[in-house]
Amino acid sequence: MVELGQRLDPKDAASEKLFASQVTAVETVLRQSYGAAALLAKRAPTCQEAAQIWQTMSSFTDRVLSTLGLLKDRCPAGGVSALYDLALDYKSAAERRYQLNLEATLCQKMPLPEGLLPPLTSPV
Repeated sequence: MVELGQRLDPKDAASEKLFASQVTAVETVLRQSYGAAALLAKRAPTCQEAAQIWQTMSSFTDRVLSTLGLLKDRCPAGGVSALYDLALDYKSAAERRYQLNLEATLCQKMPLPEGLLPPLTSPV
């Protein structure tokens, strides 16, 4: 995409159309990846595994953002700015879910305070 953006001629309609289709393709991959991460995290057997999935999604959005960052000023009319904003939203959501799953992992490892629950067996 970066290579295509560098060759983009803003005055050429065919060039802009090709670049716009690439932007749409990247948006599709981003949306599908987030959906897949959500499904995988939901089915993860542990919160730690779910956290790893969200961390991977966050890393993926970092790579998308770095690529789009190179292009958003060069090709403002090509939809890159809107896609950059969407990628930022996905990055933020993935980071939030990562943190929530890390917290859940820590909570699962904390012992319950004594006296919080009644004893499972009655004293004889």
